[in-house]
Amino acid sequence: MKKLFLVGMGLSDERSIPLSGLDRVEEADVVFAEMFTSLLEEGSLDRLSQLTGKEVILLGRRELEEGEEVIAAFDENESVCLLTAGDPLAATTHQELRLDAMRRGIDVEIINSGSIFTAAAAHAGLQHYKFGRTTTIGYPEPNFHPTSPLHVILENRKMGLHSLVLLDIRVHEGRFMTAAEALSIIMDMDRKDGPGSIDPEMKVVALARLGRRDWRVAYGRIDEVGSLDMGPPPHCVIIPGDLHFLEEEVLEQFSL
Repeated sequence: MKKLFLVGMGLSDERSIPLSGLDRVEEADVVFAEMFTSLLEEGSLDRLSQLTGKEVILLGRRELEEGEEVIAAFDENESVCLLTAGDPLAATTHQELRLDAMRRGIDVEIINSGSIFTAAAAHAGLQHYKFGRTTTIGYPEPNFHPTSPLHVILENRKMGLHSLVLLDIRVHEGRFMTAAEALSIIMDMDRKDGPGSIDPEMKVVALARLGRRDWRVAYGRIDEVGSLDMGPPPHCVIIPGDLHFLEEEVLEQFSL
């Protein structure tokens, strides 16, 4: 039976891939990878290729969203592996590929790995079950300035819930949104959507390069954190809701 392996590489580099995922890379006839939904350290795929002796074919967003190249590989191969940064099924695109394969009678095996969805809360010391909806801040475009992320944050806060805010990554343009840019965009949304929604004294968390040795977390007022240089990407932001005393104690360790 033909098999599609969906393998998460975790948050760092080729060393953060699970051992079972490494086995699947070595087992697969063809190995693809996508790096447009998150980032690994530079050179990770090259080093993985050297480690396993397998060529890793990097796919762009359009190639993966259309899914034709991955599925077409089964015409001449019995097994195909798709590598993703983080966890393999966090993105809708990957779920669509999974369904397409299953409809064609291809067996799908999932190898889970570390994800920003759990790592961000853990590094900040926040309780996972107290998070509301996750939202993503995209780069504003001419005549397109959506304020829906602000509404998600405000609705979560009404319920006392934390908000994980993911940031735009445009690998093909070499643009990776920083925490400072994201907080500036959130405050701009607030000004356009009616001042007063965001309190200047509101405290936020900025996180950078989680899962790597030089990870960083900063906690403080939105204007304070918004002026920080958190270093290279990837970054994300958490807008805390109501804090348990233990959560407060951990966050204070990262206070500005």
